[in-house]
Amino acid sequence: MTNYWIQLFINRNSTTSVGAEENLNAILKKYFPGDYQLEIIDIQEHPDKAEEACILAIPTLIRKWPQPEVRLIGALTVQTRVLAGLGIANVDHLLKQKEN
Repeated sequence: MTNYWIQLFINRNSTTSVGAEENLNAILKKYFPGDYQLEIIDIQEHPDKAEEACILAIPTLIRKWPQPEVRLIGALTVQTRVLAGLGIANVDHLLKQKEN
C-alpha cells in the first residue's frame, strides 16, 4: 500500500492549475518516489467528481491518505506550502530515513 493518496482537482485550461500539477508532480517524484497514488481530475472532463468531492475552487489538492483528510485550495506552486499541507514537517529527516 502507498503511504500517500492524493487527488488534485484542476482545470487544464488554467495556468494556475497547470503550475499546481507540475509542482505537485515534482514534489512527489523527489520526496516519495513510488510511494504515492495521485489522481489528477480535470473538472471540465469530470464535473460529477468535482461535485461529489464538494470542490468550490481550483486547484484543490486533497490528501485522502493518511487520515485525516486535508485540503489545500488555491495557489499550489509554493513547494513549502504543499509539503506542509501533505503533513511533512521535516523533509530532510524524511529523506535520510528513506536512505537507511
